[in-house]
Amino acid sequence: MNRASSIRFPIQPRMVGPDKIARRLGVTLTAFREKRHELEQQGFPKPDSVLGTYCLEAVDKWIDQRAGLIRDDDPVSAQVAMLRSVRERAWAK
Repeated sequence: MNRASSIRFPIQPRMVGPDKIARRLGVTLTAFREKRHELEQQGFPKPDSVLGTYCLEAVDKWIDQRAGLIRDDDPVSAQVAMLRSVRERAWAK
């Protein structure tokens, strides 16, 4: 059997290691490691506590927000803000 025929479709990983995140950010792995704490202070997603990998979607969203591609009044952002407000009021009682 041909190996290529046993693969139904390619799967793109959603969680990736620090080396791929560094490449996504356009920096070396060393530069990413040096700046990681500072990035996390500015809202950069933290790695998974078990696997040590990053959610590529969360990283892309962080990049989009910093670039101004996702506005504060974006419906998704507005919904998140509303839900956060409701949650905070519920816990305050």
